[in-house]
Amino acid sequence: APSMSYIWEKSSTWRWIVRGTRGSPLAMTVFTGVTMFAVPIGVGTLVMHGTNPETEMDEAKIAKLRRDAGLDTKIMQDVNKRRLGVLLEEVQRGDKQDDQARWIAALDGRTSGTTSGTSKGVRM
Repeated sequence: APSMSYIWEKSSTWRWIVRGTRGSPLAMTVFTGVTMFAVPIGVGTLVMHGTNPETEMDEAKIAKLRRDAGLDTKIMQDVNKRRLGVLLEEVQRGDKQDDQARWIAALDGRTSGTTSGTSKGVRM
């Protein structure tokens, strides 16, 4: 069965790391930080940039996408904007009655507010 001694016997790099961290808590902390945080963050960043190289969209591209959007997309944008506005107004006013159920319903797209300007009377 493979064990840690296999790595010790086959890898001079591993032996160097063990010798360097064995007697120094600071070196062990740095090694742990690098292997548990720096390396994963670096690899994740490289993968994200590799799979999606164009991470920023300038305002001209966003405006073109909005201009070229279909009617259904524009209607959904407007409805979602209104739903969010109603919910945020309720938060600002401090309405606490059934707020958790209304928030969940709104996030699921089952409520869009009522003519009174609140989402209290909306069936879920």
